[in-house]
Amino acid sequence: MQFVFNHTTFDPDDELDQQLLAAYKPLGVVPGRQFDPEKVAKIDGRKFRQIAEQIAQRNLALMMDKDYYDKKIATSQFQPKGNMTLEVLLFQSIAGPIGVPATEAIYPPIVTADGQPMNAMNDYVISMNKADMPPANAFWSMTLYDTENGFFLPNERKKYSVGENAGMQLDADGGLTVYIAAKCPKNVPEENCLPLNRGDYGVDVILRVYSPDLERVKRWSSPKAEKL
Repeated sequence: MQFVFNHTTFDPDDELDQQLLAAYKPLGVVPGRQFDPEKVAKIDGRKFRQIAEQIAQRNLALMMDKDYYDKKIATSQFQPKGNMTLEVLLFQSIAGPIGVPATEAIYPPIVTADGQPMNAMNDYVISMNKADMPPANAFWSMTLYDTENGFFLPNERKKYSVGENAGMQLDADGGLTVYIAAKCPKNVPEENCLPLNRGDYGVDVILRVYSPDLERVKRWSSPKAEKL
């Protein structure tokens, strides 16, 4: 954090900037200085980590709350300094700190129809009809991740996403059906299958909608995953 502080510009008139500086000062992290571990307040590292994990779990759970995400987060992330609330900044730091403003892209999660977290012990299907397709003026993608690590799931096909830039086959009516499965069902195009390594661990599916039609976004809902 000393390195970060030494390479960051803090606004003396920005309330959140000044609160951050005040929080780190007792820990010996002050812009423009060299960190000296002998001159800092002692902290209970175990308790610090426990609280951080609780905050992370709470915010990751909120990411799966579609109403909360759509109303408070979807179009409020990745704005210039002073244009985001502390609530959005905290959520963004946990869910993914790097991105672009909603005018360039939105990142809606796909949640399950039964409200339960997705788990690799199960297979899932995600269906969209033509009218439900993501409102992208450029392109969109649907990507599968390991919840705990935030990484792709290794697989022989090296298939990690479905979408206009990752391969897909539309249904006859212009919609799309995507399977997340340990084994792709017969008669389902491989392009529409995201390989799942069977095991008792969480998985997430994130949509990326580039150059979104923000007027359509207000009326659009991301699809839900059905457990098979």
